[in-house]
Amino acid sequence: EGHGSRGFVLIILRDYILSLSPAGSHSLRYFYTGTNGLPGLPEFVIVGYVDEVQIMQYDSESRRAVSRQRWMDEITQEDPQYWERNRQIAQATQPIFKVGVQIALQRFNQTSGGVHTLQEMYGCELRDDGTTGGFEQFAYDGQDFIAFDKETQTWIAAVQQAVITKHKWEADQAFNHGLKGYLEQECIEWLKKYMRYGKEMLERKVRPEVRIYDRPGSEKNSIALTCIVTGFHPRAIDVAWIRDGDTRMDNAHTDGILPNEDGTYQIKKTIEIGSDDKHMYACEVEHSSLEQKL
Repeated sequence: EGHGSRGFVLIILRDYILSLSPAGSHSLRYFYTGTNGLPGLPEFVIVGYVDEVQIMQYDSESRRAVSRQRWMDEITQEDPQYWERNRQIAQATQPIFKVGVQIALQRFNQTSGGVHTLQEMYGCELRDDGTTGGFEQFAYDGQDFIAFDKETQTWIAAVQQAVITKHKWEADQAFNHGLKGYLEQECIEWLKKYMRYGKEMLERKVRPEVRIYDRPGSEKNSIALTCIVTGFHPRAIDVAWIRDGDTRMDNAHTDGILPNEDGTYQIKKTIEIGSDDKHMYACEVEHSSLEQKL
């Protein structure tokens, strides 16, 4: 369907989604997570994202598919049964994942007493040049398990335990043909629809704020220079330390681009220099909201 986990699972997924969102493209992605041995957390969770923005969530405790963005609620004006249909799909998938976790336990000769996860990610991408991409893959306990190659309509087993699944799924040619069609056509149509509804949020441009501070470095007689860039949207940005106006410093430490609570982003980049260093250092920022570099 144009189809989350609480706690640590959702955090992991969000970080993963951010790492998969290249500049100059839009994507629709769904993550299904089935768990075993995690008391206090739902056994089954679905989260859906357009780009890096969460649009929906379902979990096995509430048994409801709910909107995570105000503009997603507008879909019911055009499609009154949208959320009910998604709820039914999610509830029908839930027992399949429960069985899937048990099958994986057997394949890997594991007992049901430990903590185990089965995850599925599928979706599509629409690039600025008009080309598209589609993907469908599964992971078990955080490791690749099996993935769909839509061009050949075959399944690629990442581990020996997935070979049985590969042969079983490749025998169902009608399903694989339908999956290819969904990823290349229907998924893209849903993505375009969501982008239309969420245009104001998804395509907004917010200028970054830049701050620089220094502190003692990790080595004796060194200084750490940190450039903090925050409050920007969209996510794609280039931040670099420049020495003497022309030398880009490639040894900067960063934790990457991180989300802020208001839907914008932040990034920090730190370099260490000698306390007697006489060079001039500047933090340069390039972002689509800026007419010229900061």
